[in-house]
Amino acid sequence: MVGHAIREDNVGIPEFINAELSLLAFQSRVLKLAESPATPLGERIRFLGIVSSNIDEFFMVRMAGIRAAARERCSERGDDGLTRVEQLHGIVRAVEHIAERQAKCYADCEAELAAVGVRVLGWSELSGLEQQELRLRCRDEIQPALTPLAMTLSPGHPLPHLPHLALSLAVVFQRTADERPHIAQIELPSDTPRFLAVPGRAGDVVTLEEATRANLDMLYPNAHASSAYLFRVTRGGELGLDEDSDEDLLDAVARATGRRWLNPAHRVEVERGMPDFVRALVLESLRREDGGIDAPIHPAEIQESESLLDLRCLSTLELPPLESLRYERLEARRPVAEGESFLDAIRERDLLFHHPFDEFEATVVRFLREASADPAVTTIEITLYRIGDESAVVDALVTAARAGKRVIAFVELKARFDEEHNVGWARALEKAEGHVVYGLAGLKNHAKAALVVRREGGKLRRYVHVGTGNYNSRSGVQYTDLSLFSAGDELTADIADMFNELTGSSRPPQGLSRGALVGPHQLLPALLGRIERESQHALAGRTAGITAKMNGLSDQEVVRALYRASANGVEIDLVVRGICTLRPGVPGMSDRIRVVAVAGRFLEHSRVYRFRNDGNPEYFIGSSDLRSRNLRRRVELLVPVVDLLNREFLDRLLDLYVEDPTAHELLADGRYRQRGGGQGAQDTFIQDVGDPATRTQAFSTPPLP
Repeated sequence: MVGHAIREDNVGIPEFINAELSLLAFQSRVLKLAESPATPLGERIRFLGIVSSNIDEFFMVRMAGIRAAARERCSERGDDGLTRVEQLHGIVRAVEHIAERQAKCYADCEAELAAVGVRVLGWSELSGLEQQELRLRCRDEIQPALTPLAMTLSPGHPLPHLPHLALSLAVVFQRTADERPHIAQIELPSDTPRFLAVPGRAGDVVTLEEATRANLDMLYPNAHASSAYLFRVTRGGELGLDEDSDEDLLDAVARATGRRWLNPAHRVEVERGMPDFVRALVLESLRREDGGIDAPIHPAEIQESESLLDLRCLSTLELPPLESLRYERLEARRPVAEGESFLDAIRERDLLFHHPFDEFEATVVRFLREASADPAVTTIEITLYRIGDESAVVDALVTAARAGKRVIAFVELKARFDEEHNVGWARALEKAEGHVVYGLAGLKNHAKAALVVRREGGKLRRYVHVGTGNYNSRSGVQYTDLSLFSAGDELTADIADMFNELTGSSRPPQGLSRGALVGPHQLLPALLGRIERESQHALAGRTAGITAKMNGLSDQEVVRALYRASANGVEIDLVVRGICTLRPGVPGMSDRIRVVAVAGRFLEHSRVYRFRNDGNPEYFIGSSDLRSRNLRRRVELLVPVVDLLNREFLDRLLDLYVEDPTAHELLADGRYRQRGGGQGAQDTFIQDVGDPATRTQAFSTPPLP
């Protein structure tokens, strides 16, 4: 056990960092990008919106379990040193701190927006004529979509079900001066722009809630609306799917997504100034819909905002076309020249591409388009996880199916918050006579792989793509990911075996035999075995070391294996974008482990694992992080990288990230400390794109010396 390795002076140091607080620390690092004056203004407000969306997802995904654990009021401390009640309180404080920083950052950005001619105005800042013109717009476009729902308890008027993630006004009104106030909830229409242009004033806008609030007399002509307060409810995102039922999974998922927003509420946001009696009514409404026993949210947990509620709306704010407001456009590489065959290039040697610096459309999408149009291609098989609302990938698959090719798509219908998109694409593929497999009971298929079979000279040859990211063109320009293309016999046979098990069996893949690793049954033991092998090398005085880049690290068995390896002398460098429960730098336990996190223009998403192995290193890329959900509850795929040039590139990539001068180092106490600054890894990769010395044919690595 790892505890035997801890020195006496480390007694009392929790073995793990709290997972939830670690996840919120990632949001804090993204927020620092929005706060930085070095970030272009348009990108600052984009990052503000990203943090807002991420915090929404945190409450939707994680708070149900957190609250359930806290309700048990168990005094026992976890491996992170916290009771579950202490964890909940820590989360509330962390989210409040992030919200305070968001409000200040938005205020700073507002001042800078005004300097470039964009102003968010209050109603009182408009002239009488401007108010009149906007009032007409409210009458014609907004007021007909508003429906007041009584929040004051009375016979025949149950409290309304408060909508998920929608903006609502709690309106206080009276019909006569001596009548007690009534309160109604009005949901603001989601299909109306959040920012309404002020007529005749380029760049000036008022918010939808400001305009609605100023014109409530049109909704209440016989009453006086004395005040109106904006609020927003976030509900759990659980799908509530019974995978053991006999119902068709496609239909079941389609129905379940419509019921999801009836889930219990986990957060209430209100604008500053909402009176306590209005807050109490909001909480009472939530308590009654949850069975009327305990309030799901304590009054002290209500988040009061000095800023706009729901900063996701900032992405819709129109900015002037000034280059200074955005990052410089990335002219990504198109590695294989137009007119040349992409499949021929793959047949020459394994190709490794780094997105978005190597264009996703010119590599992954081109591979599938070329295969769909090639009369010699007989079969295309693919896993699809997060497809998005528009998909050049699915378009290529539909083209192939209509051309008579055998198209088999493993569509993961349970990809959280992408279920509706995936259901739609699955039906489109079925309509084109593609064969669609929907998933495995109890597991998600998170693997990223495509297999193309082509008839060549009387024989069938396989080509594969394995990625670290989704088959999604939008994330292909926003995330850093890796793509490996190969026609090698061993890798293509492994991928073919994986697809055969996925499509031909109701159980998860049991294991691959030629070097690739598939989860959940094979992957975890294989990784633990490699960590232990590095330990044995170090104990014997041989070359040992582990360098890995991933999005999350929280599986306790893996963390403890890394602790043992560190105690045995293995030098370990980890680049972990988000959640990390491993506590580095503890003498006798993890003093040879260094953890850094990189946040930048692009969301870090690639997964790379390198084991030194006494001078015979192994390299893997693929879909899996080192979290329990990846290693135990998903189909994941890691594949070996054997080409020497591709390995050289991965060495450089890992070195750049490990030594990134902009990175945040994780300290033993769980805090992150940012390094001094300089040119980060992402900026170096961007610089490589414009460097004429960088190779642009067949692979993305710079030329070797």
